[in-house]
Amino acid sequence: MDISLTPIRSQEPLIIERLRLAFPASTFDIKRVPQVLSIKEFTRYANASPFIGLAWTGMRPDTASGRMLKGVMQWRLVLIYKTSNTLEARFKGDARGLGLDAMLDVAMVLLQGVDFKDHGHTAVTLANSVIADGWSDDDIAIAQVDFTFSFATTPAPLALMSVDDFTALGITWALSDDPDADTVADELTPPQEI
Repeated sequence: MDISLTPIRSQEPLIIERLRLAFPASTFDIKRVPQVLSIKEFTRYANASPFIGLAWTGMRPDTASGRMLKGVMQWRLVLIYKTSNTLEARFKGDARGLGLDAMLDVAMVLLQGVDFKDHGHTAVTLANSVIADGWSDDDIAIAQVDFTFSFATTPAPLALMSVDDFTALGITWALSDDPDADTVADELTPPQEI
């Protein structure tokens, strides 16, 4: 099974490549993160400031998908900026000219209305300031940018063409909430392509 062409797997590097146009690796750390950071994760990323976390948050299908699944993947950027300067520098920038306001403005512009050839297009859906529960330092500013990335997919990229391919998935159906109950394994007979 080939998952390299599936929507999430193929969209992530395109998003990061787009962000790198204005957020160079020499200054900005960009990593995949969960939608909600634990305080331990947040502490680690805050210390890597300026930091951009990329989180996949969900998928919204197009109601007219039919046999081809179409819709939008929902993504979120978590922007973290920490300064050792004045508290206002968190937002307006420090000696390097960085600050959360500039990071936010640039991230929104980079992700709005981008057409990634053969992959889909993006649209910013929300941007807002957030707080980290359990974090008390005044030198941190945090924001998030939510955006969508359209996609259309079929089973074809998975290269599942034979019964053996499906068997390799190892699907077992639990027929009861009892973990000791019998299970049933399905043998699938996919329709033959003409």
